[in-house]
Amino acid sequence: MGIFIIAFSGIVIGIILILLLKNASPPRPQEQIHFENPEDKPKFLLDREVFKAKCIEFLEKFNLEYKHSIWADDNELEIALEDETPVVGGIYLALAIFEPLNNTVNLHTVTGFFETVKGEDAARGIIITTGYFSNDAIRAIEDDRIELVNIVSFISYLKKFGIYDN
Repeated sequence: MGIFIIAFSGIVIGIILILLLKNASPPRPQEQIHFENPEDKPKFLLDREVFKAKCIEFLEKFNLEYKHSIWADDNELEIALEDETPVVGGIYLALAIFEPLNNTVNLHTVTGFFETVKGEDAARGIIITTGYFSNDAIRAIEDDRIELVNIVSFISYLKKFGIYDN
């Protein structure tokens, strides 16, 4: 009889814990961007070379000197930059992702880039994308050395710096 009471108590406690888990708030949804007409879409969202130029122009607004870049594949551009400011300067790495799969940069990509930043002993890393980041990817970056810039933030920065143009 005691075994049945223990088993029943375990089931009830398990159900209560599951119900409490569901009451946890979901991650805040990312702001989305929509263009009314295809003609409204900026050129840097349509052409990867224009996107590359816009990313470099954006990064140079942070007083970073462009060193070199290479397309790792059709969608990922690796950019090396340098900040020559004494004491706080150093090597900066950027990963610009043009049209990510399913319009989302996943956890694997972000953690892989983070490992590259650590391995290269870079001061900071920046990921810029024409899409969005998965919730897992956003939660994974607790380190101050990585900055995630999705399309909404990227366009906002470009407008703020006066370099947004169609």
